Amino acid sequence: MIQLKENIKLLWDGLLNSYAQIFFSKNKVFALFLIIVSFIDLGAGLSGILAVFIGQITALLFNFNRDLIQDGTYTYNSALVGVAIGVFYEFNFSFLILLFISSLLVFFLTVWFFIVFSKKGLPFLSISFLIAVWIIILGADNFSALTLKQKEVFFLAEYFPEIFTKITSAIASLPFANAIYLYLRSLGAILFQYNDLAGLIIAIGLLINSRISFVLSIFGFLIGYLFYYYFEGDFSQLIYSYIGFNFILTAIALGGFFVVASRRSFVLLLFTIPIIALLISGLEPIFTKFSLPLYSLPFNIVIWLFLGTMSARVKAKGLQLVSYQQFSIEKNHYKHFNFVERFNSDTFTHISLPFMGEWNISQAYDGDETHKTDWKHALDFEIFDDEGNSYKEPGYELTDYYCYDSPVIAPADGYVVKIIDEIEDNKIGEVDLENNWGNTIIIKHTDFLYSKLSHLKKNSFQVELNDYVNKGDVLAYCGSSGRSPEPHLHFQMQTTPFVGSKTISHPISYYLTQNNGKYSFHSFEIPNKNDRISNVKTNQLLVKAFAFIPGKTMAFEVQSGVNKQEVKWEVLVTANNKTYIYCSATKSAAYFVNNGTTFYFTDFYGDKKSLLHHFYLGAQKILLAYYPDIEIKDKLLINTIVNPFLKVIHDFTAPFFHYLKAYYNLSFLNIDDEHNPGKIEFETQCFANFFNKRIITIDYNFIIENNRISSFSINDTKKSILVKCID
Repeated sequence: MIQLKENIKLLWDGLLNSYAQIFFSKNKVFALFLIIVSFIDLGAGLSGILAVFIGQITALLFNFNRDLIQDGTYTYNSALVGVAIGVFYEFNFSFLILLFISSLLVFFLTVWFFIVFSKKGLPFLSISFLIAVWIIILGADNFSALTLKQKEVFFLAEYFPEIFTKITSAIASLPFANAIYLYLRSLGAILFQYNDLAGLIIAIGLLINSRISFVLSIFGFLIGYLFYYYFEGDFSQLIYSYIGFNFILTAIALGGFFVVASRRSFVLLLFTIPIIALLISGLEPIFTKFSLPLYSLPFNIVIWLFLGTMSARVKAKGLQLVSYQQFSIEKNHYKHFNFVERFNSDTFTHISLPFMGEWNISQAYDGDETHKTDWKHALDFEIFDDEGNSYKEPGYELTDYYCYDSPVIAPADGYVVKIIDEIEDNKIGEVDLENNWGNTIIIKHTDFLYSKLSHLKKNSFQVELNDYVNKGDVLAYCGSSGRSPEPHLHFQMQTTPFVGSKTISHPISYYLTQNNGKYSFHSFEIPNKNDRISNVKTNQLLVKAFAFIPGKTMAFEVQSGVNKQEVKWEVLVTANNKTYIYCSATKSAAYFVNNGTTFYFTDFYGDKKSLLHHFYLGAQKILLAYYPDIEIKDKLLINTIVNPFLKVIHDFTAPFFHYLKAYYNLSFLNIDDEHNPGKIEFETQCFANFFNKRIITIDYNFIIENNRISSFSINDTKKSILVKCID
């Protein structure tokens, strides 16, 4: 019984997604709009659904991927084929035989093209639909036993003609009526419904589904229309079969689905849509000779050409391809720019400062003395006292310098690939130009990423060649060997394992700067000269409280006014090792990362009114260290906090500029004992600005006790909620 329910849900979701995916979506409401349009002709509507169902059953019988069945990947081409032949042939027994055979053909074509194109990193689009329909057109008339009868009118047009005439008359009274006719009928032609009613319903559904898609559909169509108009093209090519839908599909695909929607993606359409127009003009005469329609062939060709070309780029700059497909142009857009703002400077390998305690940067990138040209991306570290001196009086001996003989630690995990350890320290003021780098260690962190630490003290190495070291392990001690007039530590990143290699710019993952006793937190930045700098010293109470290990369960008592309820969460992990907190009651999931220095959320799916969503907002980014004067800032997705109506309005202009923005701040309030803390309190705030004017604020207060989140409160203008941990 359970298996039956699961299969019914799978087939229903797959049916809706099959229609929505025609417009690069998985919006089920939009799918219903498209299904309604297909039923303007009853036979077309039924045959489209039957074609999808035949494809789904085939996929289940042959044990194909259930996820791909459910999201419609295997069967959106089936829906197109079913509707296409259902429009042109009467619904009878012969037609059902043809539909069954055609559905099998398009399904296996889809699977084959899916495998082949996936290896090239390309979408298979509607190629299986095109081939299947062309085969049917060329071959169906050869079988005289198939008593197929072509239709003359649409089903609704035959019985309710006034619906169509009223809409057509209303459009006739509008400015630019001819362009509107062509736009709407091109939209309808995507589902082989060549009438204004179909186009109008699809346009409304498209607007509900995606404001950016709606704008793109109009923009792309107008480019193609004006191209034909300016060059005095043959409009009969567009009017005969309304294949202007190629302009619309290309605009949606390249304007925001495969390419992140932006000003650049709109400019891209100014060049790609005319190519579509040329392909239509060039291919139409050839296909007409064989009595074959072009359908979506020009759209397929342009998308393959563009995406194939983009894959050859040396560096992804300018136009940004969508890296993780959300099947929503708005989500693709907002999540891309949120990710860029939050993690643009993040690196695959996190490099920490190679020392303990607080040091000063005496020479930074492109320094005044030695950090020049190919070796300009380097840092020199020393220890200064409060008066800015690097030594205690009189300063004539190496041991007078604060950093001399201080431990040097591994900035990240890796293998020791080079050690030089035979050079004596210089006397103060002298340099060894023959052995420029002095005693040096080079660590390989990944292929083409090495760290080099130089001017170390002779015979102070704690590791040997080929040793594997962990971040924080003591490597050696600071000296003054090589080109070093006084003790200091030289640090650089490079792509090769050689002493003297060229340097590369690489940020320090997390660090603190201190000015007049106040600390500032930095993440993935390049430090500056004269910065007093140190690694982040984590607080074990915070570390343990946010150690959400897979399998961990949490229970909370939630009190809002006089109402109380119990909420339970569980920490789970995906097949690709992404951890998330799951609430089974609301079917919500909050994905997070804990890298040992910070805990932060990356994504949320589910009920935005749930307690888990509040926790996702309130604990968006937590520094696992207590510093009373530090403020942690981050950016939020606007749809996590902003009124949905405002977000919808903002969607129309989002590719061009953002005037609606959401932010997150954290500040620490209290700790009972800095050395052995039992309780820490901090507050966070989420707020949104509309043209820099505050429109919404949510305040959170967290109390950490007994190595867990003891309680947290939620306060906004509408409600106050207290949450207590009970497990």
